[in-house]
Amino acid sequence: MFTPFSKDTQLNHQLKVITSGASGDRTLIRTDDPQYQCLPGQPRALLQSSNIYQHLEREFLTPDLDTLAPHLWLVATQSSSHISPLHEQVLKGCNITITENPELHLTWTDNRIFVKPLPRYMLSHAFWTTHLLSPTPISTQSVHGEPSSALVKAALGFMRTYYHLIQHESDLHIAKQCRLLPSSSSSSSPTEPTLEQFHAFIAGFGDIQDDRVSPRYSSSGTLRLSRLNLWSKIFLHRFQFYRTNRQYGEYFARFYAPILFFFGILTVVLGAMQVGLQADGSGNGGRHRWTALRETSLWFSVATLMCICAIGLVLLFLLVYMLLRELLFATKGVIRRRRRRTKAELARKEGFA
Repeated sequence: MFTPFSKDTQLNHQLKVITSGASGDRTLIRTDDPQYQCLPGQPRALLQSSNIYQHLEREFLTPDLDTLAPHLWLVATQSSSHISPLHEQVLKGCNITITENPELHLTWTDNRIFVKPLPRYMLSHAFWTTHLLSPTPISTQSVHGEPSSALVKAALGFMRTYYHLIQHESDLHIAKQCRLLPSSSSSSSPTEPTLEQFHAFIAGFGDIQDDRVSPRYSSSGTLRLSRLNLWSKIFLHRFQFYRTNRQYGEYFARFYAPILFFFGILTVVLGAMQVGLQADGSGNGGRHRWTALRETSLWFSVATLMCICAIGLVLLFLLVYMLLRELLFATKGVIRRRRRRTKAELARKEGFA
C-alpha cells in the first residue's frame, strides 16, 4: 500500500529509518534529539516499545461511531465530504475547541465544534512507511505485530478530514491560530508550512476513496452531538454519547424555557375558559345584565381556545414536517449511495470479465 504523500512533501523531519546491513531489520529513530526516542510530541509512546500500536489505537480508533455508522444517516448528511472549511465554521459562529478524543473529532453542539489536532508524527513519511503502511515488517513489529487494518483505515480517514478543513489561506491561518497544526521541525525550513506546502502534503489523502477508510469516516463528515446523544440510547444502550453538561443546573436549565412556555399556554387556556364560564352566567346565578358583553366574552373565549389549538396544531405540523423532510432526505442519500455502490460493483465485475 502506497503512502499518500512523498518524502519530499513531508512536513516533519524528526524521524528516520535505519536499516541494519546483516539482518535487514528496519528501525525508526529520532534525528533531532537522540536522547528522546519517542514519537514526536508523545513522550509516553516510545519508538521501540511494545505498546506503540495500543497508543495509536487510542489516538485514532472510533469504535462507538463505527458501531453507529449504519445509523449515522439519522444524525448527519450521508457524505464523507460534508465537512465545511475552518473559515466557514467561524462564519457559522462555531468556536473551534481542541479535543484529543477521536470519537469527538468533527462533532458539534450549539456554538462549538470539536477538532482533533494533527499529531506531529503523522506528518512524517518515515513513520507512515514503517508503522502504518509498511511493505515489510520492521524490528519493532516483531514484538507486537503489524498495525490492524482498522487502525490504518481510521488513520487515513482522520487525515482525509484535513483535506476538507483546510482549503484556503484563511483556513490555514485559523488552524495555526487554534494549534491544530504543529510548526515545521525541519532544519532547512524552520518556519510554519505555507498553504502550498500543506496542500502538497495533504492532496494525496483527498484522493482516498470511502472503501479505504473506517466506517465513521466513510459514512459522514461533521456530526451533531445532540443527535448522537439521542440515538446512542437506542443503538449503543447508553444514556449519552458524550456528556457536555457537568453541572445539574446546566442540565435542567434547558428544560426551563419549554416548561414555562407550556404553563403559559395552560394559563391562557384556563383564563379563556374562566371568562367563558363567567360570561355564560355560571358565576352570577344565570342573571345577565349586559347581554352584548356576555355574548362577546363567550365567543371571544371560544375564539381564544381555537387560536391556541390552531397554534399547537401548526407547531406540531411543522415538527412532523421537518422530521419527515430530514428522514426523506436521509433515505434518498442512502438509496443514492447504494445505487453508486451497485454500479461500482457491476463495473468492477465487468472489468474482471
